[in-house]
Amino acid sequence: MNRVVLAERLVPNIFRLVVEAPEIARAARPGQFVIVIPDEKGERVPINLADWDGDRGTIDLIFLNLGVSTRKLARFKAGNSIQAVVGPLGRPAEIGNFGQVLLVGGCYGLAGLYPLAKEFKQAGNKVTFLVEGRDEAFIFWEDREKKISDNYQKVLRADCFASGDDLGKIIGQLKNSSPDLSRVVVMGCSYLLFIVSKITRELNLKTMVNLNPIMVDGTGMCGACRVTVNGQTYFACVDGPEFDGHGVDWTEYFNRRKAFLRQEEQALSSYLNKTLD
Repeated sequence: MNRVVLAERLVPNIFRLVVEAPEIARAARPGQFVIVIPDEKGERVPINLADWDGDRGTIDLIFLNLGVSTRKLARFKAGNSIQAVVGPLGRPAEIGNFGQVLLVGGCYGLAGLYPLAKEFKQAGNKVTFLVEGRDEAFIFWEDREKKISDNYQKVLRADCFASGDDLGKIIGQLKNSSPDLSRVVVMGCSYLLFIVSKITRELNLKTMVNLNPIMVDGTGMCGACRVTVNGQTYFACVDGPEFDGHGVDWTEYFNRRKAFLRQEEQALSSYLNKTLD
């Protein structure tokens, strides 16, 4: 079991747990994730590593309070113990000196981009952070990210499923004003990954997205997280989670994401009814 050192709500519906996991903290690399099992009856939940401290032996987990398991995690307090944390899993993000890198994040994705930003800076890149949120109340870690950014911008979108014209305008302006901008990395909800990939394809900007498909064991054994990229089948847990956004079969991806929607709704309804009893 893994003891919780710190538990806090960062913004509405997004929570942070700092958890003791010394082996993971010593081995973690930017872009990797862990699988968390809240309790002995809990499902396996993949969560990006937001930060870690090898000396203290702790890792930072930031997640959206949405389904049954994340609601369980959101109730943890300092001193409680999580049933299990497994990792680090997945391939580390591709880091190199690309000139200038644009990091686009929304929701819990802001946290996963933080270690990438530090690594890109150390590799000699200029880092631009483009943060998306419904309004200011949903933006977190702004001070942290400004410290490691050469350029920090926000776009507030009340409708996260809007056309993306506002994002397209900003990214287009960045490309026009920054000839050394050669790579975009996106983390956040699936629609954000899709819409930014669509925008950058038209701008001919290499774009890496961190996919978050349904996942079961996280080791490539179950095949639940398979995705199609550039006509090839991959497992996001062992081949990703970072993939070429321009090559993702987005129609297949969204269809597979909805595969267990009814069961997820039923499980949440049952859990909430028990909690309120």
